Amino acid sequence: MFHVHAASYGRFPVGAVIVGLILSLGSCRPSAPTPNRSIQPGETVYFVPTAEKMVALTLDDGPNGAATERVLDILKQFRVPATFFLIGTNVTHYPEIVRRMAREGHLIGNHSFQHLRFDQITSRAMLEDIARGEEAITGVTGVKPTWFRPPFGINGVGLDEICRARGVVIAGWSGHAGDWNPQSAVEIAEHMITQATPGDILLLHDGWETRHEVDRHNTVDAVYLILERLTREGFQFVTLPELVRHAGPPLAEFSDGVRLLGLHVQAQPIHPGDAVYIRYFWDIPGGWNYKSAAAFVHFQTGDGFRFQDDHIIRPRGDVRDLAVERTLIIPPNAPVGRYQGRIGLFDPANPDVKLRVPVRSAGLHRKGAVILPDILEIRARSNTNNQVP
Repeated sequence: MFHVHAASYGRFPVGAVIVGLILSLGSCRPSAPTPNRSIQPGETVYFVPTAEKMVALTLDDGPNGAATERVLDILKQFRVPATFFLIGTNVTHYPEIVRRMAREGHLIGNHSFQHLRFDQITSRAMLEDIARGEEAITGVTGVKPTWFRPPFGINGVGLDEICRARGVVIAGWSGHAGDWNPQSAVEIAEHMITQATPGDILLLHDGWETRHEVDRHNTVDAVYLILERLTREGFQFVTLPELVRHAGPPLAEFSDGVRLLGLHVQAQPIHPGDAVYIRYFWDIPGGWNYKSAAAFVHFQTGDGFRFQDDHIIRPRGDVRDLAVERTLIIPPNAPVGRYQGRIGLFDPANPDVKLRVPVRSAGLHRKGAVILPDILEIRARSNTNNQVP
């Protein structure tokens, strides 16, 4: 399915062409359930394919006093729910804010107790930090959280087993604004707005780790701008479980178990020589050997002109690394017109078309390539120098 959305995007060119899609689940793998399949504890969700124009707004590191209360005020004004991933020590400091979140229908997830880096502590310490965060939330709300997001988006050794045993789903994200770095509210909002596509899980921060009363006014103001624009454009904001309930099938599945979860091409209009920002979403089976297959991504016209963005698919463990972000330079001699996308897997050591990894399922495919019509449009640059006043 194709979704078109145009807007400015700070670091990237103007506009957006979105190809929305995704999933199936593997233990601690980038995923989402296929239709009529419930998500299981220990699995990871970072993007959900859906035919509905839905996104999930998630906020990390709260509660954070006045900043979180202002976010709640804005959410109430727009009558939309969000998912808050709370730090246990902050929960004990601001219990009334947490109760307000629950009262107003927001989903509360666990973000650990101390916000430690899970790659720098033992599995036992990681388990204790998760359990203490869970206990802090349960003690205030009376409800055990069923979603967990690891601090910094870093998975520690054995995280999936721990979450499976504790009955929680692991949450990643597919879109973020990097609001932990200094930016204006407008910059944060534009980053998020132009990334938004049905099924996105968007990440912002209403707090800053275990600090209290931290100034997050730029993010808070950006929340208003994001909700105002996206609701006007017809987006519906839902909690993570609601988003998962609307999950559809992956865009494509290959015979080696790799799934093409989604593709997001930004920049419309596009001109020859432009830099185009692309996000790829892959679901990699356990034990994946990245040397066994690479992705070919070809953009071509009906006349046969072609350029490509082939790339290696590497195994990933951390939820913060699930989306593959790339910048593609459009050839200066690229002719104007609409371009079809052809995507598949090949053996880097033997790139013969006949040896491509077969497509097990997809909407339209041929010779081992998933075909996406009209994925890109290149337009001629306007010559303003020759315009008559």
